[in-house]
Amino acid sequence: MKSLWPCAYGFLLLIVFSHKTTALETANQSSSDYAFKQRVLQSSSVADEYVKSGWFTGNVLIAADNLPLFEQSYGYANFDKLRANESCTRFNLGSIAKIYTAVLVLQQVEADALSLDTTIAESGLNIDPDIAEKVTIAHLLKHKAGFRDIFVPEYMNNPLQFDTLEKKVELLKGKPLLFEPGTDYRYSNYGYILLGAILEKLTGKSFKTQLDENIFSVIGATHTSLQRREGDKCQSERYVFSLEQSLEPTDFREVSGPDGGIEATATDVYRFFRAVFFTDQLVNRSSGSFKWYFSDAAHYGAYGGGTGVSAAVEVLRERQLIIIVLANSDELVAEHISNRMMSFIQQKPVAAFQLPAKHFVYQQYLALKPAEFTLRFAELYKNRGYSGFMGRAINEAGLSLARAGQFDAATDIIGFLQHFYPTAPQAFDSLAYVFHLKGDVAGAKDTFRQALALSAEFNSDYHETNYGVDLQTLKNR
Repeated sequence: MKSLWPCAYGFLLLIVFSHKTTALETANQSSSDYAFKQRVLQSSSVADEYVKSGWFTGNVLIAADNLPLFEQSYGYANFDKLRANESCTRFNLGSIAKIYTAVLVLQQVEADALSLDTTIAESGLNIDPDIAEKVTIAHLLKHKAGFRDIFVPEYMNNPLQFDTLEKKVELLKGKPLLFEPGTDYRYSNYGYILLGAILEKLTGKSFKTQLDENIFSVIGATHTSLQRREGDKCQSERYVFSLEQSLEPTDFREVSGPDGGIEATATDVYRFFRAVFFTDQLVNRSSGSFKWYFSDAAHYGAYGGGTGVSAAVEVLRERQLIIIVLANSDELVAEHISNRMMSFIQQKPVAAFQLPAKHFVYQQYLALKPAEFTLRFAELYKNRGYSGFMGRAINEAGLSLARAGQFDAATDIIGFLQHFYPTAPQAFDSLAYVFHLKGDVAGAKDTFRQALALSAEFNSDYHETNYGVDLQTLKNR
């Protein structure tokens, strides 16, 4: 009898000890969860700076562990009608639509209708055979095919005329690749247009129908569609963040497709990303193709932007955290907000609030005399913490002014571009475009000839016919 007590006591002691350990772990877990959720809630204040600056109008939604933690609307869906953004407001997702396209492709891969190694030639799409036979689905999905982007002058002059996938495919058909497929990376909307065309060829269904049947209806995204719902009180209008820090309406529109432009509410976007990352509703997360495309990184980000459009999604897999920021203003404002929120939640250094780089250019243009600008701006730009290519910021500031009809200021700022980059033909192309917008045909031609003097093979980034300059005549001189 005696011999049993030590064993029995020891057993009882083990039970009590195990129970206390579990309770302690639970307490620690609860404390950790509480601290995490507090950081999530505190991170929402990041958006306030952007609202105060006049830059952000839109919706923010944050959820973790399948529970909504924060949802807030800011600003107006329609400023003219003083119609506020609400939870029902639909925003353009920009290039986040590419993730939806990728999911449709991965569904076909899972069904063995496609493989990542399937070539364009095997898909039956009518593309130059020399290109079609070596570009694969994998190349297109990961922007490694070598295609340039669709934003050539012919497209930008009238995007709405490219209202079918067939017309968009024709836009760059026959153009040489920028590099051998698989050897480099070049972001290309055109690659995703080709993926959409391949899906249509494969299924016999329109891209819109495939979205409706294979994604939207599956996850219950009843407020999501490929096209805008004009006249709908929950459809947002789009606004450009001007250099004067005001939101101005824009009529710029593109035809939505596999490369971008889905319209959705923040709740529906949450449904999509939760289905992709935390369920097997849409794709099998254990499949090789899923892991190849989405990787297994702890953090995943998706972003979209354009004129009057900005959208961002951050996913933190371990905590099933999803941050969604949708804006009907631009200059990547949603991405700035979501990035800083994520840094705060992960207890990483949070970047200081900054206006877009082109706004800083404009501010310094107003504050400095021309001689001071040329001497000091590069240093000021760096010291203020801007890390993007300075020439791009100067160029965007100048062209923004030109499009607003402020031609003298635009000419001044593009002149600074020529000062900093005197051997870049792009600087003279930009100035030629300012003359073109002003209606000065001769000035545009003369200036573009200076671009050609630096690079005889150069083609304008803004004008379809190089402002009417006869390149062959110049070459023969």
